[in-house]
Amino acid sequence: MIPSTVNEQKREAFLLFESGRYQESLDLCYRLLATEKEQSLEVLAATNLFSMGRLEDAGVFFRDLCQRMPESSYVHSYLAKVLEARGDDGAIAEWRSAVHLDPTNQDALRSYAEYLVARKDFLGAVPVLKRLVVQGKKPGDLTNLVRALIGIGEPQEAITTFTAYGLDPCGCPEYLDALCLAKDYLLAAKTAETIWHEHRNPAALRTYLFALSQYDIPAALARYAAIPECQQEPAILFDQIQLLVAQGDYVNARAATGALLAIADLPRYHLLECELLAKSGVPAEARAAYENLIAAELQTKNDLVLLEQIITRYREFILTHLSRDETLARFIPVVSDDVNVVSLRETARMYEALGESGEARAWHYRAYRADYLTGGLSYVVYLARHNDLRECEKVMLYILANVKKTKDLGHVAAVIMEPDGRMCRMKRLVTLLIKRFTEQQQMLSSEELVLFARAYLFAATLELEEADYSLCKYYCLCGMDVLPAYSRKVLPGDFLQVLCTAKERSIADPPVLHRPTAETMPSVADKPELELAEQLELSAQEQQIVAFLRLHRMASEMDLRKVTGTRRVVGIVNRLIAKAAAQGIRLIEKKGVSEDGEIYSYAGT
Repeated sequence: MIPSTVNEQKREAFLLFESGRYQESLDLCYRLLATEKEQSLEVLAATNLFSMGRLEDAGVFFRDLCQRMPESSYVHSYLAKVLEARGDDGAIAEWRSAVHLDPTNQDALRSYAEYLVARKDFLGAVPVLKRLVVQGKKPGDLTNLVRALIGIGEPQEAITTFTAYGLDPCGCPEYLDALCLAKDYLLAAKTAETIWHEHRNPAALRTYLFALSQYDIPAALARYAAIPECQQEPAILFDQIQLLVAQGDYVNARAATGALLAIADLPRYHLLECELLAKSGVPAEARAAYENLIAAELQTKNDLVLLEQIITRYREFILTHLSRDETLARFIPVVSDDVNVVSLRETARMYEALGESGEARAWHYRAYRADYLTGGLSYVVYLARHNDLRECEKVMLYILANVKKTKDLGHVAAVIMEPDGRMCRMKRLVTLLIKRFTEQQQMLSSEELVLFARAYLFAATLELEEADYSLCKYYCLCGMDVLPAYSRKVLPGDFLQVLCTAKERSIADPPVLHRPTAETMPSVADKPELELAEQLELSAQEQQIVAFLRLHRMASEMDLRKVTGTRRVVGIVNRLIAKAAAQGIRLIEKKGVSEDGEIYSYAGT
């Protein structure tokens, strides 16, 4: 039998992949790569690993390929898929690279748009979806576009898009949401009622009754009572109760709440029951219900946001029904004895409401010590409110310097830029915020980019006041550069106004575009071994591997097994490569496979 040629084996590897036989395709790729280094085979091997769910190995492969094929939209898009599947915030940077490199890559565009919509980043999704709709007009893309337009507060454009492309209301429930958001309740009710009658869709029924209640409350209440399905859907029952409460009909609201709890025994519905008891003039029952609910939630702590909402309502209730001493006598054992950040913060707020600022500050500080981020943010807000701006700045600088996740950085930025304008006038704080945003710029969502732009706007305003017109202009240009399209909270005109003022006041008006925007990260060759180990938080085995490769430049899997004394070298090296890549460092490269396992080389000089 004549052995197949190398080209035939390559075609076979691709055919095996297309038929879903990923392991066989991968094995053949490895055999071919052992004798010939070819990028197309490496890409196929990485894609096989991803298709098999071997995300860590696929991630290492694709990261290495991104270093060597930086212009490949396909490679960046697959690395984005790997990172997305692993819940890594870095996915958004790879999606952006993929669609920037090839705006016609529909798979990347669609996957990126779906990624953004799933995370409710509608501001970022709109331009991507508009490009997809122009290129393909697929129903799924149109539906997502309507959803995104609603998300950014453009219901009229969403309705126009819906009608222009002839979408089916049954297949696009977002159309009903757009009508309600545009306050066209009459058409929303009529359309939703038609859909419900034809398809018995509970979501359409809910929208119909909500829209009806916006212009004919008696008719809506009658329909809630007459339609049997209303008593079977928790969300619809909840809407009915809210409408009854708004009308002051607490008797029927309590009866409906009993029915609601019978079909959905959830804490948020128990909170509704507590509030109704309080409004119905039975304070003892309401207090007992609140305390039982708090005890249950403190036991599980499944939802700290809801727990805080429950305790807040309880605090407000007992403050209006009990004396100061009675309030503390009940609140402290119910809430404060459980040491968690929510209980600590709510106790601080209780003392603040009672006018005891010393105790309030002490409890806020305890919350800060328990959780530097969640507790710390409420502590700095308290400090700013009471004009202790020195301590406020000190604590916020610490929080800002230590926050890790981009989402948390966004929360911190939102607090700094509160409307009262105290923290956003602290120059050191705003400067550090810009630095932290710059470090994570590639991973920021659209809302976080808006906050980033807003930080530049505040910084520009501060420099304008201090007559540093060059730096003011620079900040304005940077802010306009990072500001995403369709932003409504910050507009390009906001920067132009400050920029024009700076140019008018500047005598010489020197250009500023030559200013560097960030320091270049040193390469691995510039870093001493100890500094590198500290930066990457290397384990002892990882340090042994780096030291060996640094000395010998290249090593096999078998060599590294002897060095580390473990057979799990592949996993250790994969984690090491991922750690370095996350810090922007190219440390180790895979050079193929030999009889002694995978071959690794040191990437430094």
